[in-house]
Amino acid sequence: MAELRVLNQASEPLPKERLPMPVQVAAGLEKISLAMKSRTWRREGQAGLGPLQRQVLTLLRGKTDHSAQVSAIAKELVVRLPTASEAVATLERKRLVKRFRSHRDGRIVTVELTAKGARACAPAVGIPNQLATAASALTSTEQVAFLKGLMKVIRTLQQQGEISVARMCVSCRFFRPHQHEDAAQPHHCDYVNAPIGDQALRLDCPEYEMASVSQAKESWERFNNGRQGLG
Repeated sequence: MAELRVLNQASEPLPKERLPMPVQVAAGLEKISLAMKSRTWRREGQAGLGPLQRQVLTLLRGKTDHSAQVSAIAKELVVRLPTASEAVATLERKRLVKRFRSHRDGRIVTVELTAKGARACAPAVGIPNQLATAASALTSTEQVAFLKGLMKVIRTLQQQGEISVARMCVSCRFFRPHQHEDAAQPHHCDYVNAPIGDQALRLDCPEYEMASVSQAKESWERFNNGRQGLG
């Protein structure tokens, strides 16, 4: 009987090696990203917009006056200036943007989104709603935790120079984390001069203004540590 038990134990499948949780999370995010990119490419295949060209259009669409200097575009998209200039030139040939040179300094070139360009970079129909529907499967608490987790991932990728600057609350000069006692609305936004809660945090805010390095660092530490980190 002892030998039978040993044989049975030996025939049982060995447990698979468990992947580290960060690897599993990264794989899940990549799967979502690939699915959304696939839908976008199928939708825009005939438009002939490359990934960088669409990023430029989307960046301009997010600006208040729908314009930006080429140097600023290169900086925000983390690409070399010649690469950004080439993308802008291609978009201008397609009449999706217009370029203007400064009268004071001919080296400064401002790019402005045209009406045709605004239509070309409009959000893909259905995708935002589908993602929102999928996210609604999370509880309110899970949604807030997921949002804050995404902010940490995005900020780390920004520091590594892997992605462009995201106009998030946590790096905005108007953001004051944990300034209020109210647990539901602990933060303060100087732009609207009102308290806000975690559910109101933004990953891409049109009123965003970049904080100084020291302010961004301090805000991030306070945001992560909560009120117990204030002294």
